Amino acid sequence: DLTEFGAGSGAWEEYLSYWKNCPLPVYHVPGNHDNTWYACVQPLRKLGQRQCYFFDREGCRFIGLTTATVQDPRPSIGEEQINWLKENLLTVNPNTPIFVFFHHPLGITEFASRYDYDRLLDVLQDYNTVLLMAGHSHGYVYRPFESWDQITGGSTFGPNAGLMFVSVCEGMLRAAYRKSTEPAASVKIFEKTIPNEPTYPKIEILSPRRNAKITDKLTISARVSRIANVTKAAFTIDDKLNGDLIVSGSAPVWNAEASADINNLLPGAHYLRVDFQNGEKHYTRSTQFLLEPNTNPTAWRVYLGASSKATPIVVDGIVYVGANDGKLRAFDAKDGRELWSVDTGAEILAQPLVSSGRVYAANGLGTVAAYSTSGESLWTFSADDAVYSSPIEVDGKIVFGCNSGKLYAIDAATGKLVWTNADAGYSIESKPFALDGRIYYGAWDTYVRCVDAKTGQLIWKAEGEGSRIEKAKTYDSPADCGPVVVDGNLMVADRDYMLTILNAQTGERINAMKEVAAVGLSEDGKYAYLRKTDGALAKIDRTGQVIWSTAVEMDVIPAAPIEKNGVVYAISKKGLLSAASAESGKVLWQYQASPQLFVMSSPATDGTNVYVTAFDGYLTAIRCDVRAHTNAP
Repeated sequence: DLTEFGAGSGAWEEYLSYWKNCPLPVYHVPGNHDNTWYACVQPLRKLGQRQCYFFDREGCRFIGLTTATVQDPRPSIGEEQINWLKENLLTVNPNTPIFVFFHHPLGITEFASRYDYDRLLDVLQDYNTVLLMAGHSHGYVYRPFESWDQITGGSTFGPNAGLMFVSVCEGMLRAAYRKSTEPAASVKIFEKTIPNEPTYPKIEILSPRRNAKITDKLTISARVSRIANVTKAAFTIDDKLNGDLIVSGSAPVWNAEASADINNLLPGAHYLRVDFQNGEKHYTRSTQFLLEPNTNPTAWRVYLGASSKATPIVVDGIVYVGANDGKLRAFDAKDGRELWSVDTGAEILAQPLVSSGRVYAANGLGTVAAYSTSGESLWTFSADDAVYSSPIEVDGKIVFGCNSGKLYAIDAATGKLVWTNADAGYSIESKPFALDGRIYYGAWDTYVRCVDAKTGQLIWKAEGEGSRIEKAKTYDSPADCGPVVVDGNLMVADRDYMLTILNAQTGERINAMKEVAAVGLSEDGKYAYLRKTDGALAKIDRTGQVIWSTAVEMDVIPAAPIEKNGVVYAISKKGLLSAASAESGKVLWQYQASPQLFVMSSPATDGTNVYVTAFDGYLTAIRCDVRAHTNAP
């Protein structure tokens, strides 16, 4: 990590000062500590560095990727980075030695699934990729992943403090570690001769083709070449459904086939990996497909080409959504036809706002812009840092938080500044909540605040429960899921997975609950729905009394459930969408909206379809009608 708690409070300036007189070029890669609370994306952008980049030295290509998810502690490799990498490698001879560096080592369990980094390896295996360089573990070790050479770079503090040196000389690759207490690198880590061409076998998945639509039967067919022998071949679907492949052929080309029983798979997106084994060596390739029964639960799917953390919004038959590529797009809610798109210039994490015939969007440059519902630019406003907080409309004002810690209110019609509140001591990333002339918001400084909607003046502030009881107060702030007011009581979840219940008028503490990652408001405003870390979706009243609880694979992602027409919709981090009765909690149907890649947004619905964004780069519309779902009770 470059910093401990992100780029704020002078930490970024201090970090840069360490390199002030360095005679060598410096290439930065953010870690999870850099991107979780106050993402370093914008400070890096000001240095001219994007989240993925490359440079060439001495006949080698070096590629930097960002595995640290923006404003989240979990690692991911965004679809936009995968697409960038494919384009970048088209400019290089496949025999050119490739070095790839990023923060999180491949093979760790913090990724959503193995498919997250399998997508990366699928691209790299067609090239002469000689070394993967990672951090995160604070250890200096050779850490191979299957047939891929990988090292981790050590630590900046503690007994392991030091530097990893990687050298290329006369066709030899060497890595050695120098401890900070020693004059030179003394710990040999890794050494090998750099090959002259790609050494990874060439694997093709012939069936199913990528994104193929499967109705009831799955035939798997794959081919491998550039391999001396195949001792075993196997497949897995979602790392849950496993089977052997029947191998035929002989060197240099081998074929493998199987039929998979997919009767127990949910409708929706799934991924498949094939594994060819030669002795102890494993060689893999992956793909994804859509399971679509004859009842047609999928209304439509459109490929954005970029991962999205942004919750969609649907108004008057149009779905609006932002993504990591910086584009704001509008789609026809009936058929998914793209109506228009605009490039805002930087990643969009915030849910768009639609009000009074205008569409408002915020991005990582700190730009908040208004567009007509047909995509024409109306005005732009520049905040003093990245805006990842979803804007709301309050009495003719657009209100949103900023990574600088400011809460802004601007005129909805003109974009002119009305007021700012700078009380927060650190970043504001979640969506504010407004009711009865007051605005409530949380920040990464331990507090949830209440301010006057007209003036922005502070009315009260209170610590979140996690910050109140834990030593690492700021790390556990009530900041990544926006607050809601339930029948006079404010509820807010924090990073310690505590739910704080306060009197909305006074800020007085009423109650607290454990194991809560996110809280959403019922359609009538009288109840709340909880995303529980024990896997449950729960309904509570204003005091925290549990009305019902249903096990639907909920988790720690701070994305709140929603309710529409008496149905509650909640989605897991791996894309399991559940529809439950608001009255009883009974699960009505489920759908797999992502091929085991992260979903970090809430679903949106108009009562006809449920709309989901995911890290596979798709916006998916799922039919609400229970008759479209074969797994409905």
